[in-house]
This record gives sequence, structure tokens and C-alpha cells, in this order.
Amino acid sequence: MIIVYFSIYCFLGYWIESFYISLFKKRWFSSGLLKGPFIPLYGFGACLLILSQPFLIKLHPLFSSLLGGLLMTLLELLSSYYIERFFHTHCWDYSHHHLHYQGRICLVYFLLWCLLSGVFLYFIHLFILSLHFPRDACYLISLIYISFILKAYSERLFANQQDGVKIH
Repeated sequence: MIIVYFSIYCFLGYWIESFYISLFKKRWFSSGLLKGPFIPLYGFGACLLILSQPFLIKLHPLFSSLLGGLLMTLLELLSSYYIERFFHTHCWDYSHHHLHYQGRICLVYFLLWCLLSGVFLYFIHLFILSLHFPRDACYLISLIYISFILKAYSERLFANQQDGVKIH
């Protein structure tokens, strides 16, 4: 089922981030490094939280949100290095925020990741679990979705180098 969750949260992450950035730009903006409605960072982050949920859910909600935010910030940092190395692009720059590290992570987004981690652990994922999707349909849809992600990665890997979008 982890591949199903990865697919769902890549898709939801795309919509959340696109909406968030569109608010700042005051027009619709399709976010993400890849072509298509998915951002793997959110899929990996959700899967990381799902795998650590049995441990995190035993803690006080504030503490589990802080640990979730720490995990997501670490994932964001590692992702920025990965994207820069393999896609030769710089997707986000937080250097104009206070308390940042190399413009890759910052305190403001750490706090936002904490909030989103708590909402994810205690509401979003529990809601997705309550939907009881048929397994076979989920696997088929996920395989199709993963094939689109792989296609987008291959197109991006062979595309011309370009800078990422500056947000905020």
C-alpha cells in the first residue's frame, strides 16, 4: 500500500503547493520540478511520516508534530542537494528568510512543516485510511501514476538545463 500512499500524496502535494504559490503570485501557477500533477517530495515525505507514525503517534501531538517537522525539513534539505546535483536546477531559495541554511531550509518553513506534519498525522492520513479503497484498483492506478512520474523524470533528465522558479 505504500506505493498507493506515495501516489496519492504526490498528487495532493502538487495541488497544495500550487495553490499556496498561486496565492503569492495572484494567478494560477503549476508548481513542481516535473511535468504533470505530482511532486515526489510530498510523496516521500508522507511515506516517511507513515512509516514513523507508529512511533510518533505515541508521543504528545505537539512533540510528534515537531519531530515530523524535523523529518520533513531534513528531507527538504537532502532533496535540494539531490535536485541540484541530478537535475542541475535550484528549485527554491529561502535566503531572504531569517534563520536559513544555505537558502535550502529555514525556520519559517520548518514551522510550516511542523504544522503540516501534525495535520497529516492526526487528520489527513486518517481520513485517507477511512476511505477503504479497493486494493486492486489502487494498485492499478498507482502503477499507472508511477509510470507517469517515471516518464516525467526521464523527460526532465534529458531536458535543457533551466533554473527553478523563485517563490515568495
